[in-house]
Amino acid sequence: MAASASFDIDYSDKTVLVVDDHPGMRSSIRITLSNFGVVKTDMAQSAIEAVRRIKQRDYDIIICDYNLGDGRDGQQLLEELRHSRAISLATVFLMVTAERTYEKVMSAAELAPDDYLVKPFTADTLHLRLNQVMKRKAAFARVYHLMEENAFDEAILQCDEIIREHPNYTIDALRLKAELLTVEHRADEAQAIYEQVIAMRAVPWARMGLAKTLHMQTRDQEAESLLEDLVEQSPDYLAAYDLLSQIQQAVNKEKEAQATLEKAVARSPNAILRQQAVGRLAYDNGDLETAEKALTAAVQRGRNSILRNPADHADLARFQMERGKLKEAGGTIKDLRESYADQPVAHVAAATMESLLHTRTGNTEASKKALDHATRLMREHGIEPDRAMSLNLAEACLANGDLESAQRLAGELVRDNHENSRLQDKVRKLYNQFGHADTAETLIAESTQVAISLNNQAVRMARAGDLPGAVALLGDAAERMPNNVAIQLNAAHALITLMSAKGWDEARAGTVGAYLERVRKIEPRSPKYLKTQEMFQDLGRRYGIRIGRR
Repeated sequence: MAASASFDIDYSDKTVLVVDDHPGMRSSIRITLSNFGVVKTDMAQSAIEAVRRIKQRDYDIIICDYNLGDGRDGQQLLEELRHSRAISLATVFLMVTAERTYEKVMSAAELAPDDYLVKPFTADTLHLRLNQVMKRKAAFARVYHLMEENAFDEAILQCDEIIREHPNYTIDALRLKAELLTVEHRADEAQAIYEQVIAMRAVPWARMGLAKTLHMQTRDQEAESLLEDLVEQSPDYLAAYDLLSQIQQAVNKEKEAQATLEKAVARSPNAILRQQAVGRLAYDNGDLETAEKALTAAVQRGRNSILRNPADHADLARFQMERGKLKEAGGTIKDLRESYADQPVAHVAAATMESLLHTRTGNTEASKKALDHATRLMREHGIEPDRAMSLNLAEACLANGDLESAQRLAGELVRDNHENSRLQDKVRKLYNQFGHADTAETLIAESTQVAISLNNQAVRMARAGDLPGAVALLGDAAERMPNNVAIQLNAAHALITLMSAKGWDEARAGTVGAYLERVRKIEPRSPKYLKTQEMFQDLGRRYGIRIGRR
């Protein structure tokens, strides 16, 4: 590699990490960087070593090869660093790849590194790309700092400063400002920016941003139409498929949502989260073959990724069982235990699925033993099952004749999701499978009635002028049913309404924040959650108080 003659940026104080599994390439890049003035260069031959070094030192620049041999690749390393916030927004991440195959280059590009190069490349190319990225990072340094401090209102104002001081970065600043406004649930302001950019140049990100703001305003038909045009005209803009699928699910077009995600997976099969989504959507749609294929891909590609999830193994085992592949299901359960040996929740999932597998093979004694093991682990480790695990446990209990435990699990699940008709249908299907259809209807009616009665009583109290009474009633229900999204949002809405009438109150605002945080962990994309969050932020602005992102 020949050195570039241009030295626009002083690299002498920059720390650089070069990640490549070939010693010769690491040395070549280090020599090239030294010709630019870099004197502090560390090297790593694997993702594991890179993570270890990043934990010990902050780097200004990371130059990472896509193919790192065994273990995590460059894509998975970037996933982990971004997901765990191990690197700051100001850190330059440059992806290097010798892979010219379509799907792998697409996967690397989709992760949005600051730039990427295809080997072989010249020193001049590397220097030019680094200079461009470093200058852009420097211009946005203040915004990045404010974002990391959760000072989003100030960050939005700083974007305006960048437009004034660095007009060559106007489009970049407008894009970031619109994204920040979206995070702050200021959809109408973000919409205006996206429309401004589209008027100048209809770039895919602006069209997708506009669709997102329309979705936030429950203008889903417009958003869906816009995204359908976008994926047709820009088929490689994969994030648009994800948003389109979310909107299709929101308007109960589950089969269309699955088809949309399958198109994206065909273009970029290494995206683990998308494979997970396809698998679960396909299962709900009764497409077991696609469900198994997608979850198999998620499990295989997730082995070295921070995005891996023991629930993927559990779901895959279920899909295999339902397709009659009992031997394969047994192997998946074994792999689940081995892959997550240090995670008790994984052992609970494995024991539960093992119980279901033994039921299918007719080994009732082994099935009960596995179920007892699962419940004992839950007690010992204080594990609260999520929706999928609760359904699996309820099925294992029904299979073993433990109707009381099944009713408790299913009843709590329905009570916490009393507005979720699809979940109720799953409970009906489960009970029908064991000949307890009438029991299912009684359970669903009784479980949903608790939450419905509370909500109705609170509405009557509020309409009668007893808003504090409604707040107290919903607050008590929110504490008794912390996983009921509707109750949490109704309690938050009542408190916001009370503060709108009586004035800002720090204690009440803190309680609203707690309710919204519970919902964020369960259903962060819920339109009702986004609307309530927006109401809360609007209230804060009325009193000159900034409500941070939740």
